[in-house]
Amino acid sequence: MKLSLLLVAMSLPGFCMAADTLTVTLNKQKFQPGDTIIFTASFEPWVQTKKNATLNVIMEDVHRKGFWKMRYPVLGGVAEADIVLPKEMQADMYALHFSLQDDFFSMKGKVLSTYKDKAVKLTMMLADKEFLSQSITLDEQKEFGIRRVLFADRAKVFFAPLKSSRENNLEIALAVSLDSAYTPVDRYTTLVPVGEAKADAAKGYLFDPLLFAGADGGTLQSVEVVGKRKTAMEKFEAEKVTGMFRTEDAYRFDGLEDKQFIGFVNILEFLRGRVPGLVLRQTGDGINYTAQWQGSETFFFLNEMQVDAQTIATIPVGDIAFIKVFKPPFYGAYLGGAGGAIGIYLKDGSKGGSGPRNSFLVNGYTPETFVLPVKK
Repeated sequence: MKLSLLLVAMSLPGFCMAADTLTVTLNKQKFQPGDTIIFTASFEPWVQTKKNATLNVIMEDVHRKGFWKMRYPVLGGVAEADIVLPKEMQADMYALHFSLQDDFFSMKGKVLSTYKDKAVKLTMMLADKEFLSQSITLDEQKEFGIRRVLFADRAKVFFAPLKSSRENNLEIALAVSLDSAYTPVDRYTTLVPVGEAKADAAKGYLFDPLLFAGADGGTLQSVEVVGKRKTAMEKFEAEKVTGMFRTEDAYRFDGLEDKQFIGFVNILEFLRGRVPGLVLRQTGDGINYTAQWQGSETFFFLNEMQVDAQTIATIPVGDIAFIKVFKPPFYGAYLGGAGGAIGIYLKDGSKGGSGPRNSFLVNGYTPETFVLPVKK
């Protein structure tokens, strides 16, 4: 897919759909490892219109041993995609949950630093390393909006002054609409067997949207320990950690009372070797790292917003209040958290970096043909 700021709506004539209902068809009723699930989803009120939206898809092992989160563009009321099942995929029953979101990928933001020009330069580096640039107009409050952006996988977004300068002192606040909570227009759930799945494998299974929605209540109730005074780290976690990040299945590291981070060049160097199964490798210069857990990519979050490893590596260790390393799978990660996640929380008042924030990692749409990552 290519970046497009003005999308043309598409439609598929001749597709049979029920009125006012999200309808999903699959190419087969039963699948084998290595097969491809081809789906077509349509919403009748939007078919053959210029309406664009987003289809969120969650595929989950009914025993909750694995899951994947995907999202696809809905153009003219229709979305189509191929989900490739790897040959290593475990035989079992899987739930496919489709949720229609009345929103298309967009970004909005504001220039927080002193800046006099009426536009900024936006550059996006796509997953295939292609660069796309354009100027973005600011309003009187120095705010901007970027609508109807279509690209696959993830992109690195850079903002810079419109006029060339040796230094980029722009401080940008950015929000992506699709990463926020939403109320579904409609939902559809189906079960599909993969391999020699037992007929009663899905008995008692119930899809739990709270696992994936990041609701403030999370999936585990908080427990009040009587007779024990909370530590500063426990108080910080109770106040700052929300939704899916509240899971107890995680390693914790205190940067408030314990000075254990001091002396390390960055927090990733501190974490190396401290979490069983987590592999952190330095590549290239001093701020380039890769992270894997159980053979799958590990994701990074800064104050519960997804960032890349380079952003984490630039944070002064003295600014970090709390680290929470989430064991696989982590339900908050894009395309599934088979490799877990690392959450970094900053001390109050810290910006978390050596300079202004003007670059961001953003998630776009799942590629039209997507191979599910599985544990190796």
